[in-house]
Amino acid sequence: MAAIMVVYMNLSDDAWIDAYFAEVPKLLAEYGAESIAGSRDVRRIEGDRPPPDRMAVLSFPSMEAIDRFMADERYRIHRTAREAGAASQIFVFENGVAAGELV
Repeated sequence: MAAIMVVYMNLSDDAWIDAYFAEVPKLLAEYGAESIAGSRDVRRIEGDRPPPDRMAVLSFPSMEAIDRFMADERYRIHRTAREAGAASQIFVFENGVAAGELV
């Protein structure tokens, strides 16, 4: 079953970004990930949590693919750099909704 990754991110230092985006998209593709959406212009329409600097939504073939990507040794250096330069919250879930259905 397809799985979705939702990333909320607030940057504190963007020195890691060029190297990250030069390499990580290739790794994501190896795990079957596809970018669904991403933006630096995020606004809140409900709730009291401040919006992040940026958000991204990715689709993977399965939760196992997400787990393998996150554990990939080649990703470790990029993950460490991202964690040092940004406060991130990443949520994942299996997509249990068929096309055209509402939750």
